[in-house]
Amino acid sequence: MEELNVSIRFETNPTAEALQARLPLTLSMQDLHQNEKYFYFNEPFQTNPERVGSIRAGDVMLYGDDCLVLFYKDVETSYAYTRIGRVEDFATLAPLLGSGTIELTFQN
Repeated sequence: MEELNVSIRFETNPTAEALQARLPLTLSMQDLHQNEKYFYFNEPFQTNPERVGSIRAGDVMLYGDDCLVLFYKDVETSYAYTRIGRVEDFATLAPLLGSGTIELTFQN
């Protein structure tokens, strides 16, 4: 499994700051619905969920209080997420994601 490096432009909120404090962080992310990669942490984060409506490819969000999600396709949703940030230079990363599980290293 190829390991890919991901740089994030972080939001200014406690959830994003808590994740940023853990960087660099390598996660094995599984595919869901052929539009997102996700990873469940063992411990919860502080959250501030909102119904985001439209999600853009490259958005990084927290679902619930422990599930990191990287969207790789645009999607409309009624679910609530806490915004964490956006992948910088997502156009370069997108073709490498594919389906299935992938190793991603998040860094500043």
